Amino acid sequence: MASAHRADADIRCMLLKLEELVVPGAETSDAWLALLADAAGHRGILRNCVLRLVKEGKSDEAIVVIDRHVPETADDAASGLSRAELLADARAHEASDELFDRLIGLYDRRDIRIAFAKRLKKRGLLGRANAVLVPVASSVAPDSKAGQLVATLADDYAFYRRFEPEFGLADQDFRILAMKHAILQYRNRTSSIEDAERPRSVALVTGSLGPGGAERQLTRLACHLQRVCEMPQYSKGEAGRIDRVEVLVKQHTVQGDTRKGHRIDFFLGTMNDACVKVTEINTLPSIAANQQALDDADTLRLLQNLPPQVNYGVTRLAPLFRERRFDVVSLWQDGTCLFGALAALIASVPVIHLVFRGLPPNIRAERYRPEYAVLYKALAEVPGVVFVCNSRTGAQAYADWLDMPVTRFKVLYNGVPELSVDGADEDVQRWEAFDARCADATEMIGGVFRFEPDKRPLTWIRLAARYLKMRPLARFFIVGDGRLQQSAVELAAELGVADRMLFADLSSHVGYWYSKMDAKVLLSRFEGLPNVLIEAQMLGVGTVSTPAGGAGECFVDGVTGHLLESAEQPDLQAACERLAALVDRCRAEPATRDQARDRASTLFSVPAMTAMFNDLCFPETRLVASEHALAA
Repeated sequence: MASAHRADADIRCMLLKLEELVVPGAETSDAWLALLADAAGHRGILRNCVLRLVKEGKSDEAIVVIDRHVPETADDAASGLSRAELLADARAHEASDELFDRLIGLYDRRDIRIAFAKRLKKRGLLGRANAVLVPVASSVAPDSKAGQLVATLADDYAFYRRFEPEFGLADQDFRILAMKHAILQYRNRTSSIEDAERPRSVALVTGSLGPGGAERQLTRLACHLQRVCEMPQYSKGEAGRIDRVEVLVKQHTVQGDTRKGHRIDFFLGTMNDACVKVTEINTLPSIAANQQALDDADTLRLLQNLPPQVNYGVTRLAPLFRERRFDVVSLWQDGTCLFGALAALIASVPVIHLVFRGLPPNIRAERYRPEYAVLYKALAEVPGVVFVCNSRTGAQAYADWLDMPVTRFKVLYNGVPELSVDGADEDVQRWEAFDARCADATEMIGGVFRFEPDKRPLTWIRLAARYLKMRPLARFFIVGDGRLQQSAVELAAELGVADRMLFADLSSHVGYWYSKMDAKVLLSRFEGLPNVLIEAQMLGVGTVSTPAGGAGECFVDGVTGHLLESAEQPDLQAACERLAALVDRCRAEPATRDQARDRASTLFSVPAMTAMFNDLCFPETRLVASEHALAA
């Protein structure tokens, strides 16, 4: 029926909205722009066009559309109101707020105040929304929608003033404050387990099982714990150990468009092979807080206004935690801490790990959320919450950000398994061809990293070119792939070093390539705790690295490796000099390689990681002793 009326703008609008419902990932902004061009004065189409552009990450284009169809003016209240609302839709909140304030100053119309208050409430700015409506509160009918809005805002404002001073509500998202004070309801809880050494059940919680470093470590830990649980020499219920481990993952089932190629089930097969029980959180029923076993009226009201991600965890995870009676919930990475921590508190989980895998989100703008700092500072006041980092550098960075003593953070180093030095046929053939091509070479410098901007592959090529001027019989290879690989190949040719350089692509036999190195170089801008440095050290390979993340903890600076002075602007000449010194020292003093192997195996083995994690599950009795051992 609709096809017979395709010239009708409203019908075309309806069809586009239906298409978006049927195909959630569809990019329809071009179709909306075309429709808007045919129906320029249609406010509904204009708004839908702006919303779609924002959803597709085209906010700048959305502003251009607004400027074209509703140019800035204060001479007409209706036009100004329409523009202010559209700017809010485009998330240009500063410009929208400024225009709303100007319109109120010029016209002080009730409909403008109500529209502004709705927008502020939607953003969680309860204090400002309430203040905007106070001047007109007595003039609205109590049973009207506006009257209900006035009453709701006033009641909510009075409730949250019991917890926060007036200035605290002025520009704070009250949903974040609801999260904060819901957490603080548990600051006097009893978290200890009566029998401190009885076996513990553990849930490891993560966002996905994609091919990331954190997911790899969690998988190794879960599989190792599962194997220990199944060992016949341990009796069920034996004191002082973990006797049940499960993994809870937000999503591992691929849905919708998979063209982007990001596998979120990368480690699922490994988990299944090890018989680790895996639960997908997205498939769990959502049970509202008021349907759970909660009696405190204030807590229930706070739980009704949580940020979406926190509410997601409360409604899905809290019932599961309670049902399965976990003694320990270990939340891996910031996003998982956000949706899992309050759920664990509600379910009375005695021990809650907040496991951070790298530097804090305030350093990485793309990962930052305003909830994080409030979340962690509130959780720091709750018994039974353990802060865990995978490096001392990360611990110090989190401590500085949150203004907390670094002693609150425990260090759980990555566990790296021993690597085989055997290569696949393809690896061997590639190496032998390169070896024959550079038969005069006296040293081999390697890199293992993705060709991505943070890893600085082009800077690595420039370092190789500079090093060859110092030591022309050197040769180089890089194992990995990525977006900048072709650019690196072209730069090597441009600098005249292509004949001394091998691009080995991805390899699942990385130990083979380490066995060919005299030294390894990493020039990353950002890192957590770089596994590639640990892997090299485990095979006795000296390493030169920028001080990114916890890189300096992976080797002994000046002995088994060299740490450069800057991660932001590495000095390539100094890097070359230190690299040459490292190669010469490792040759002159073979014991240096043994020292690298011994230290890496002691600190970064999978059994060492598992033993420390086991101690984290018994914080009442184990952590002090384990920290003393680590310091020694």
